[in-house]
Amino acid sequence: MRRLNRKTKELFYVELRLAGKVPLLVQPLIREKMISGLRWSCEKRGLRIYEYSILPDKIIMIAATAWGSLTDVLEAYKGFTSKAVMLILRNGKPGLETAWMVSVFQEYGPKEKSEGIHIWEEELFIQSLYQQDDIDKSALDIQKRAVKMGLVAKPEHYVHCSANPQNPLDGWIVEATDPWS
Repeated sequence: MRRLNRKTKELFYVELRLAGKVPLLVQPLIREKMISGLRWSCEKRGLRIYEYSILPDKIIMIAATAWGSLTDVLEAYKGFTSKAVMLILRNGKPGLETAWMVSVFQEYGPKEKSEGIHIWEEELFIQSLYQQDDIDKSALDIQKRAVKMGLVAKPEHYVHCSANPQNPLDGWIVEATDPWS
């Protein structure tokens, strides 16, 4: 396990949960849209991802920002991905059974908006990580979450996790620094 160290910026444990626990992220087309949104957030909005896992109904990560507010960056990400995913769901891509998903998202969507483009839970779960033990524990939890869910036998086998050497965000993940080196 890489040892994460915060020298200049505060680190946060983040969970972005899909409304109604819809297992939307098992769909390759939608998962790719989420990944491209994370890349864009890293490049254009200063998101820094240290560890992550994209699970069927949530994205969990240890993150910070190079500039600006993490909450603002994540809200922009949620807005972008909600619109993009709802376009995919409404256009009914072949092989996707989407009608039930749209109805769930409309149920959870903002009542003042008729389009129901709210795929994420309204509130963000963000927890500050102050101590090295908390950072290490959270990193290990993120890496092992797919194993606990029974999706894979070992963390490095789960493709959509920073524990996998060929993960889709490889190159976008901030390399941890070892405080003892």
